[in-house]
This record gives sequence, structure tokens and C-alpha cells, in this order.
Amino acid sequence: MRIAVIGGGPGGLYFAALAKQLDPMHEIVVWERNAADDTFGFGVVFSDETLGGIEHADPAIYEAMACTFARWDDIDVHYRGEVVTSGGHGFAAMSRRRLLQILQERCMALGVTLHFQNQAPSAGELAATHDLVVAADGVNSATRTEYAETFRPALDARRCKFMWLGTDLVFDAFKFYIAETPDGVMQIHGYPYDATGSTFIVEMNTAVWKRAGFDALAGREFAPGASDDESIERVRTLFAGILGGHSVVGNNSRWINFTTVRCASWRHRNIVLLGDAAHTAHFSIGSGTKLAME
Repeated sequence: MRIAVIGGGPGGLYFAALAKQLDPMHEIVVWERNAADDTFGFGVVFSDETLGGIEHADPAIYEAMACTFARWDDIDVHYRGEVVTSGGHGFAAMSRRRLLQILQERCMALGVTLHFQNQAPSAGELAATHDLVVAADGVNSATRTEYAETFRPALDARRCKFMWLGTDLVFDAFKFYIAETPDGVMQIHGYPYDATGSTFIVEMNTAVWKRAGFDALAGREFAPGASDDESIERVRTLFAGILGGHSVVGNNSRWINFTTVRCASWRHRNIVLLGDAAHTAHFSIGSGTKLAME
């Protein structure tokens, strides 16, 4: 088979590696518009059940991932000075950048062709010359839009604002902080991804976001890849008590709204959707990458 994959994120790369293993005669090409070492975000989370599936499907990928895991069992909810802990969950996380490196290296070792800094031809063009086209082109999938009549997507943009950030504070559990500020309730979702840092997500409803003045800070044009540094500085001040002197950093970090994506169908002829192009999972359950790879 000739297979084209649009999007070189974890889902697209993992699919390419597994498909090549099933039949080394498959000709598989992955198209990724960003550079090989570009990544947006910080850490990715896996459950023990997901890791068992990865270990069974490709021990080489699993072993490379396992060398860098941050592991924990607890979920801590911090509210009004109290901590409620739910234990026994079994999580592992790692740097998104390192995960992409592992998957890229595995694909190249297996003979998958990777095109970086290349805009893929349209799904329709690829479908005419390939047996299968896998569209792993993200939440704003151009493929899903092009064939909307078949996929019949339902996009529900929620009202809360959030921003992906990172910190050099290494949490010891999956953390949920519910903070009552003068402007209203804000939430922190945090989890470690290696021995050096944690993902740090700030979320609040739109009314609170506006009262805190974030709308004024975010209401300007940003260069591609630029972060909203003024908002990040405000976040650092607001949550100084949690951070305890640790830094907060951005990576293409701006305020966005979460969009729930559902599709009536994931297939159009020989084109299929994968990952966020087909469905999204809220970051509070830490399962976006997990669902794309499963």
C-alpha cells in the first residue's frame, strides 16, 4: 500500500511506525509543516493501561519512552487551604519534544519517509495517488473542513479561557488548584513531565478573564509562534504562592478556548481522520495524546 499521513504529531508518527511494522512493503510518507524539533506545549500524559498497549504494539518505542517517564499515582485537589487526594491511578508523563524525537527516530529506522517544513498536498490530491490518506492535522483540520459533508463535524467552542504554560516546579502528583482571586475563581491544572519541569495550565471563565484584565493584554496581534508574555507575567504574579519562586514559561502560549470536536464519521472514501482532527479530549483529563495514539 501507498499511505500518506498529513501531520507529524504523536498520532500520525505512531500510526506510521505501526503500519510499517505490519508490512515493511508499505510505502509510507508523513508530511509535517513544522520543523522536526518544533513543538508546542510541554508534557504529555499516559495511563498505565495505554502504556501497556504501546509496549505490546512496539516494545522499542515503549522502552525509549520508559527511560524518561515521570510517574505518579495521586490526583491532588487544592481548595481553600485543604488538599483532597485520590490515589492509585497510575500515570506517566514525558516531554512532548522527547516523545516526538522517539517517534521520528523509530519511523526513520523502519523506513518511513518524513517531510518536515513541508505543507502537505491536499487530502484530495493525496487520495488520488495513495491507497490510504490519514489526516492527523489537528483540531483545526483542513481535511475535516474540506469533506465536512461526509464527516459532519460538530464543533462546540466552550466559554472558558485557558493557556498552556510550563514551569520548573516539579509537581509530585496530578495537581488541580482552585484559586479564589479578587476577580473570581481561576484554576491551575499541573503535572510533572520529567525531572526538570511540569505542565502548568491556567483556566478561568470569560467574565473572570476580563475582570482580571487579560482581555486587554491579549487583544493585540502576535507574531507566529510568539507568546503572550504580558499575560504570562500576570499569571506568575497571581500564582506566586503556588510557584514558590519558580518560573513560568511560554511556548507559543496564548489565551484560547477549548473546542469539543465530534464527527459523525471519521472516513471519507480512502481518507480517515485521526486524533484531534476526529475528536478532542479536555486537557483536565490528560488524555489528548493518549487518544490519538490509541
